[in-house]
Amino acid sequence: MSLQQNTPATESDVFNEIRNIQTEILNLMDLKNKGMVESVDVVIHELAKKEFSLKEKKVLEVHSYAITQTSIMKNGKSVPKWQTNCGDKRPRCSTYEALIDKLYEHYFGKTAITDYSFKAIFELAVQEKIDTERPKEKTIRDYYSSYKAFITDELGAKDIRLIKATELKKYIMDTVINLNLTEKRLLKLKGILNLVFNYATYPEHRILEFSPVPPSNRQFKRYSRPVKTKPEEKAFQPTELELIRKHLWERVHSREYDINGYAILFASEVGLREGEIPSLKWCDITDTAIHIHSQQNDERRDGKKVFYYNPTTKNEKGICRDGRYFPMHKKVKEILDEVKAKQETLGIETEWVFARRDGSWTTTVAYSEALNKVAHKLGLSLSNNHAFRIALNSYVLVPMGIPVTERAQMLGHSVDTNLRHYTFARTDEYLSEITNKWNDFIDKTREVEKKKEVPRGTSNVVPFQAKEKSLESSKTQASF
Repeated sequence: MSLQQNTPATESDVFNEIRNIQTEILNLMDLKNKGMVESVDVVIHELAKKEFSLKEKKVLEVHSYAITQTSIMKNGKSVPKWQTNCGDKRPRCSTYEALIDKLYEHYFGKTAITDYSFKAIFELAVQEKIDTERPKEKTIRDYYSSYKAFITDELGAKDIRLIKATELKKYIMDTVINLNLTEKRLLKLKGILNLVFNYATYPEHRILEFSPVPPSNRQFKRYSRPVKTKPEEKAFQPTELELIRKHLWERVHSREYDINGYAILFASEVGLREGEIPSLKWCDITDTAIHIHSQQNDERRDGKKVFYYNPTTKNEKGICRDGRYFPMHKKVKEILDEVKAKQETLGIETEWVFARRDGSWTTTVAYSEALNKVAHKLGLSLSNNHAFRIALNSYVLVPMGIPVTERAQMLGHSVDTNLRHYTFARTDEYLSEITNKWNDFIDKTREVEKKKEVPRGTSNVVPFQAKEKSLESSKTQASF
């Protein structure tokens, strides 16, 4: 007899054995319904007896009340029942087996999952994330919106123990093609699938032995809709920036108070994230710099979106590190001076730089909608704030010769992020600069050759002179 057989089973082992039996019964019933196997009723019956025996044993270990038979009158007839006490309740069932099932659910409901549908496991996985990781409310909303977008009712109702890898691959491929998903949305779909099946394979849950989700995305990406991946395709071009600024300067000067117009102008010069714009306070502004150390976030409360102040930036990930500083140059100062002057003229008393007429802060939604309307009116293909950040980095900071470490610091991300996603070669200018440098090098080389009167094509490189070998080294080499 092996050591494993001599070792007493742990509580989790018993629950796992019950789940494995349930899975085996489901698989056999599925094969029987599809006509793939016959004469499995006896096997299913024996497995069900074993499952009941394990459940009964667990229940009787913790249930201290007597289980008795009784009868009740129903429609003038005596109906037999099994009953017991359970706290302040007295459950009754038609059979002993049904009562044991009810007690098992009562005592081990949290441990013993009874609903194995994809939707039920999704709910459990999200709740576990809330309990153990405390994600932002927006993250939870994203999970549910992705579920609604990508998971059909049919898949949601299916027992995850019966979902095969090939079936899941087909589902992903069909979803990518039918919904014309981009690569980014493909990853959101995979994120939901991984959330559910990773939960199912955790050692403490052991619903599944392994996840059927394919680890590679290569086969699905071929059918996904391409998105703009190059930084230059995600940035406002210099001519577009000029167009936006010209339009907005005319607009803010024609209106009594256009705070979102000023906010867009400011973002085009400073490259703040969208959430960092509304949370900027006048106390964050000095004569030499702008202190960026907060953001506006939102969450659902009683079914409504509520905006709140977060004293950290996105890259600080909830840990306050005093943010970052952006230099106060002339164009930025001009924008802020006008905003301050208009607030004073209109009697707006507020701590917020980009405040509404009532002194409250503007919101990311209001800002985003205002930028979108401007871009649409001017016929631009881009309409997101991120396009300002990339343009500032590659069309202003790079040509100024500012080191990548300082560029990353000003924009609030890592050096790797700056190089991979915010920096691109300005092709026409780059080629022109290289061509001019190359021609200058050729001209200078020819001048040197003329002065030395070296015939064209003759190398003026001094040949390498080998060192004379010592007598000792010569003898050593000769011995070989």
